[in-house]
Amino acid sequence: MAITSTKPSFTRLQDLQGDVQCWHKIRVFLFDLRHFAERPQSRDRLELIIDPSYIAAPYFTPSEVEAIKSFVPNGGETTLEQLILSTLATKLERRKKKRVATGDHRVCPAHDLAPIFEKAFGIKAKDLVKDKKFVKAVTANGLVMK
Repeated sequence: MAITSTKPSFTRLQDLQGDVQCWHKIRVFLFDLRHFAERPQSRDRLELIIDPSYIAAPYFTPSEVEAIKSFVPNGGETTLEQLILSTLATKLERRKKKRVATGDHRVCPAHDLAPIFEKAFGIKAKDLVKDKKFVKAVTANGLVMK
């Protein structure tokens, strides 16, 4: 008897989009990154993340985290996790040089992280905001898809 795995595997963007629950969570995650400052619900969810790649609970299950981190966006050779960590390291190094006087080296979700994920997932921030049904669902239900 063959054992089948329920662990998701995303080798193409279409695979991610085909997993309706995971795709919804990705869209909520991107929405939250862009609305961190003005939406307490978004900020509360994002502040629960402890993974340096930001791909983590409460947005994703452990198996989704593993699959999304290993996803190779845009037919490239670098996994999403590697791309995020390397981009953040570069941005932090630049910030250290620019903000020596203030000591403010923090990562800004909307400006530093959102563009990385939006490009990888082929989602435009303005398209999420224009989707009134989606915005209403996120406001009412957060990560839960109804």
